[in-house]
Amino acid sequence: MSARKSATPRRSRRAAEAAVALLRSPRGQAMVEYSVVTHFLLLGSTIALMPMIAKLFEAFSKFYESIFFVLNSGAI
Repeated sequence: MSARKSATPRRSRRAAEAAVALLRSPRGQAMVEYSVVTHFLLLGSTIALMPMIAKLFEAFSKFYESIFFVLNSGAI
């Protein structure tokens, strides 16, 4: 019985931590890759939509100018 116990060596704490680190590393890599891809997509779409955002702000300013014109003209 004691021979059987000595045949299967116990893993040290450091070896167990290394095994756990190996199991966690693919998940961490996938999360980093997901984050990088997401940032590239968000930044790329923001840069691509900059001309449209400028036109949107122009449209908002014209809309509010027309509201103020109507209010100041005394029509309401």
